[in-house]
Amino acid sequence: MQALLSENYIDEHLTSSGGEIDKKIEEYLENGSNWILVRIDIVYIEAYTLRRTTGGSYEPTPKKLANKKSTINPDNKGLVDPETNALSEKCLQGALGCYFAYQDGHTDNLERIFQATKYKPYLDVVKLDGIPMPTPICTSIFNKIEEMNPDISINVWGWNEETATPKAEIASKNWDRPYIIDLLALTNIVKSEDTDKYGQKNHFLWIKNIDRLLYGDTAHKEKKHLCRRCTITFPSKKSLDHHREHCFGLGEATQRVKLPVKGVNDFEQFKNYGRMINSPCVIIADFEAENKKSGLINGGKPRLISEQYANSFCYLVHWIDTGDVWGPFLYRGKNATQKFVRRIDQELIEINNVLTIKHERIVTEEDKKKFAEADTCWICKGKFVIDTEEIKRLESKIVSLNEKLEKFDKKSAEYNGIQTTIEKATKAIASEKAKADKVWDHCHITGKFRGSAHNTCNLKLQIEPWKTPIPVVFHNFRGYDSHLVCESVGRSVNAHQIKVIAETFERYKSMKVGQLKYIDSMQFMNNSLANLTKNLGDDHPITSQHFKDFTSGQISLATRKGIYPYDYIDSQDRFLETELPPIHEFHSTLKGKISQEDYHHAQKVWKTFGCKNLGEYHDLYLKIDVLSLADVWTQFRKTCIKYYELDPSHYVSAPSLSWDAMLKKTGVKIELFTDMSMHDFVEKAKRGGISKACKRYFKANNPKMGQAYNPSKPTSWISYVDANNLYGWAMSQFLSIGNYQWEASREYLLKNPAMQKAYLEMVLKAKPNARRGYFLNIKSHFPLKTHDYLRDLPPAVENVAVGKDWLSPYNEELVNNLDGGRFSKTEKLVPHLSLRKDYVIHYLELQYYVKLGMVVDEISEILSFDQTNWLAPYIAFNTEKRQGAKNAFEKDFFKLMNNSVYGKTMENVRKYQDVKLMKCNNERDEKAFLNKINKPNFKYGRQLGPTLIGAHMGKASVTLNKP
Repeated sequence: MQALLSENYIDEHLTSSGGEIDKKIEEYLENGSNWILVRIDIVYIEAYTLRRTTGGSYEPTPKKLANKKSTINPDNKGLVDPETNALSEKCLQGALGCYFAYQDGHTDNLERIFQATKYKPYLDVVKLDGIPMPTPICTSIFNKIEEMNPDISINVWGWNEETATPKAEIASKNWDRPYIIDLLALTNIVKSEDTDKYGQKNHFLWIKNIDRLLYGDTAHKEKKHLCRRCTITFPSKKSLDHHREHCFGLGEATQRVKLPVKGVNDFEQFKNYGRMINSPCVIIADFEAENKKSGLINGGKPRLISEQYANSFCYLVHWIDTGDVWGPFLYRGKNATQKFVRRIDQELIEINNVLTIKHERIVTEEDKKKFAEADTCWICKGKFVIDTEEIKRLESKIVSLNEKLEKFDKKSAEYNGIQTTIEKATKAIASEKAKADKVWDHCHITGKFRGSAHNTCNLKLQIEPWKTPIPVVFHNFRGYDSHLVCESVGRSVNAHQIKVIAETFERYKSMKVGQLKYIDSMQFMNNSLANLTKNLGDDHPITSQHFKDFTSGQISLATRKGIYPYDYIDSQDRFLETELPPIHEFHSTLKGKISQEDYHHAQKVWKTFGCKNLGEYHDLYLKIDVLSLADVWTQFRKTCIKYYELDPSHYVSAPSLSWDAMLKKTGVKIELFTDMSMHDFVEKAKRGGISKACKRYFKANNPKMGQAYNPSKPTSWISYVDANNLYGWAMSQFLSIGNYQWEASREYLLKNPAMQKAYLEMVLKAKPNARRGYFLNIKSHFPLKTHDYLRDLPPAVENVAVGKDWLSPYNEELVNNLDGGRFSKTEKLVPHLSLRKDYVIHYLELQYYVKLGMVVDEISEILSFDQTNWLAPYIAFNTEKRQGAKNAFEKDFFKLMNNSVYGKTMENVRKYQDVKLMKCNNERDEKAFLNKINKPNFKYGRQLGPTLIGAHMGKASVTLNKP
């Protein structure tokens, strides 16, 4: 979202937005979607009003903020603005004036800047022509102030009085200007007396001491150097300046960035032991809808083909440990989404009634023997023994540290540091002693013995009524069913607890409504339900059990995906028809025509099951769909549990499942970055991949072309080149695992060309399977003699902001003729043969480019790391199992488990979406939504149903905890 001061900025914003749209389309098309963009029929522009209230903007300093003694609150209470003859709204002017008055040595009574005569000149130091008063917290407004005042930089912070913490709202990009001004905005949502509408009321304070505001309560009092875009601190100005060169932040809004803490959570390893046991039950569900034809036309073409309204649903509850199935339950009629939400809420009560009954453990002689002989915990695979020497060492360490404590003041940083170390040692002793506690672990639903376990591990596997998530599985929930659920989920008794994991605003990977967790089976098995059902072969236990009283012929028909006239069903009246529609009515806008064979199957189902009308045929179709999905999901669960001891029902997608499976299978411990400069450095090496041919046209000439062959011309061929198992091969190589170290300081390397040469020689000789690997920051070029050889596919691609001077004459003509000469400078991934500066590269990649002719002119930084082929055993396991797969289902499964883990190795948490789903039933809800609109990281909103509204926000805070 972009806030505009006036209509004068609309044209400029449309130009930059066009560039952003082009960039997103290009990224999507190049990201393996296999789609081709034909045209864009329409573009929607959403507008939101940033409401401001009238009246004085003064707000007293909250108590906890006042205790920080770090801000100056300009007092404009009761003052009348002579220009408007209304209560003064110029607190922003006062806050800025306080800063400049302080710079001139004034420290007394700065809060009276509007009243004291000696301070009046400071109110006009900053030009604020055209800036609205009161002033919204809006990036474009503060950018405009900085444009008019090229020597100042303004950062705006918010304040949470409840937690007594500030939050970065707007961060200036002009961090190197002479005057860095920090403001704090006190905000309040109030109703205007004039318009009866809610609006945001702001009051600006000047932050006199940003360190005291942020870190006043910490024990460490040394000077901190703050990056105001990501709120990470650095020990020196030099390290901060280096970080600022490539600090990402988040678009125009700030993004709080956190790193793992060394010695606390700085390793990635398997820890989700609770996902090793089955989710107690899953709800399998599906909707069907009627298609109301639409007459909306745009430019002679349909803009909206049809609108869909849910007319039915079906679901069942499957208890995998006992094999029990409740249902399927089916409803067809009006208000289907409301009925579904109400029925699922009621079903949840029945499920929790079962979970409250703890089944007594069943003890057999064989189980007793297994328990007695077990020397390893079945959950964590650790031994039931304790390391007495380690405990003695830790106890001795604690005694020594306690003696040291007496030498320091309790408020000192040294005292707090030693106390923290003592606490860690105490916990380590307790953890070591707990290894000797062997307990009997059994399933609380069946009572069956699961294995011998550490007591601490056993506690991680507990199922708690009203807390343990209950999955609700739809096939294509992300792309379709989520929209139907959202129509009425605001009426759920758990509507105040809605959380979503969003891919985009319209596509939800998962939605949690209280205890219910909606997930999409297509996020695990990206295939049609028809193909998945077919891949099961003859294994359809849930479907067969439901139709156990039917003939074998009927069961055979029920174990195949049904055929349905989706577009034909445009009202409930269709269900009264007593004949199957003709074959042409089974044509679907999305799926096209059906085959004669499919239509014959539909006729056979109608006849064999004795359907009296289209309603009965619909009910049978929907019921079979749900039963088939239950069989598919059960088979998927069983396969995962068999090979990885993990239940996919606990996850939201294949990548998260496969990542845990890999961690568990390999037992690997991957060190995470705790140093921001190292993280930023390696992140610069991630660029994406080029999938293009610079030479767009080539005509072959060879004898196999028939009459098109010209023997008088040279023979030539067009070769198709592809790589087998490309991802699997890459993931099987030696990869970084930890122990990151700077080989030499940047300053030292730049002053010592001989040392650069020595490092380059060492790196170019390093083996792919060496114990240590390297990332380097280089300056390089490709000599002119290599250009002819490399021009069709230049190596070492680079993210470059493409300016108009990079365009060819043809492209420049297109810009001038088609877009009125408007041009937005956009960053692209570009293959080129120009110079490379500050180019971060992996050492094996560098070795390859040097062989192609690259010349390294300078090395400014080298980061080394330990590396092993820690991912290779997992890849090899899946590859072997795929080769020995007994059916198509298993074959696809093991391919999925390899390919899915790749995405997790390249995950960018900065791009996580933050979608808030909120009730919209009353004024309180309206006020809450308006509060989201006024946030700098607000993107856009959407009404999702009569009782639900969504706000799409940029992620305000992220933890960089991915390897």
